[in-house]
Amino acid sequence: MFVSNTDLIFEKKEEKVSKSGNPYVTLHFIDTKNYQRLEFFADENLTISCGEGAKCKVVLKAERRGYSTNLNCLSITAA
Repeated sequence: MFVSNTDLIFEKKEEKVSKSGNPYVTLHFIDTKNYQRLEFFADENLTISCGEGAKCKVVLKAERRGYSTNLNCLSITAA
């Protein structure tokens, strides 16, 4: 697992449906230190204890899929 160590702002949680009809959730963050926007898929056991627009800490889980590694978000907590 990986824990963020920069100032991230939780922007929004977005629920979508794939072309094949499977629901999924994406989480959007703003990295104020590196001036970047980050997006991660939510894990099925996602816990959020931080409001949108607030500084937060993010815990990510790495999963191997084929030849690539995906980072899924496990939890979002207030910083």
